[in-house]
Order: sequence, then C-alpha cells, then structure tokens
Amino acid sequence: MKLLNRISFILDVITRSFISLSLIVMTVALFAQFIARYVFQSGVVWTDELSRFLMIALIFLGAAIATRDRSHITVSIFEDLWPAAAKWLRPIQDIVMFAYSVIVLIYGLDALEVVQAQISPNLRISMGIIYSVFPITAILMMVHIVAKIRKKEAGSKQNDNEIEEIEHKGVGI
Repeated sequence: MKLLNRISFILDVITRSFISLSLIVMTVALFAQFIARYVFQSGVVWTDELSRFLMIALIFLGAAIATRDRSHITVSIFEDLWPAAAKWLRPIQDIVMFAYSVIVLIYGLDALEVVQAQISPNLRISMGIIYSVFPITAILMMVHIVAKIRKKEAGSKQNDNEIEEIEHKGVGI
C-alpha cells in the first residue's frame, strides 16, 4: 500500500511540475508572439498552436490532479441531506470515476491509432503526441483512485485494529 501511495505522490509531483513548466512555456511563447507582431510587424506561426496543445494537456492533467486531491466539482445534495450517507457515496463516486477513466483510456488509445500518422500544421509534430494526453491522464487518474481506495481500506483496518487494542485493554469505547 505504501508503494502505491508513493507512486501516486511521485506521479502527482511530476504532473504538477509539467503543468508549471507548460505555463511558463505558454507565457514565453505568447509574449514572443506579442513582441513579434506589435514590435517587428511579423509573427511566429507556431506559438498559437503550441499554446493550444499545452492548454489541452493542462486541462486533462489538471483533472488527474483534481482526482487525487478530491477537488472535482461534485453534486453533494445527498451528502448534504444525509451526512451519514457520505461514507457510502464516496466508494460509489470512486467506482464511477474509475469506470470513466477506463473508458477514456480505451477511447484514447483508439484515437491514438487514428491520429498518429497525422502531422500538426505548424509545429510539424505527430498528433499522436498531442492525443497521448488522453490515455496518460486516464492512467494517472486510475492510479490515484486505486491509491485513494487502498489508503481508505488501510485506514479503516488500522482504525479497527486500534479499536480492538483499546477494547483488549479494557478501556472500551
């Protein structure tokens, strides 16, 4: 379990670093485009395409981070009405998110097969590189969800063990 949590943590750090680096690259590229257009009256043709591709990657990788942090937007009407139901709804939410990740992985791999031979117009790179964000994000989300579920299971087992130890000592609850 510790290994899975460590892997989830390392992947999260790498993802966050990539997002930070991508934001810097986007800022520099768009600033260079601005300077080229308004100062030198010419443009750099690939900056808008690079920024668009990086923004798409940022959105999907941000979704993986939000999965790990449990910060996705949720409809919490049932949890608000019945706070005790949250304990039963969270596993259902995790299962639905995992199923969604599997679907994204399957369709993302299918899309990769279709687009890998295509070349982007300005950057002249394979569109397979761009579309690889779908399966990568799906795998990241699955790792984070499984790590979260395993952590909950270990936490609940640990709590049960602590309760048994307390009861054995005659303290009771």
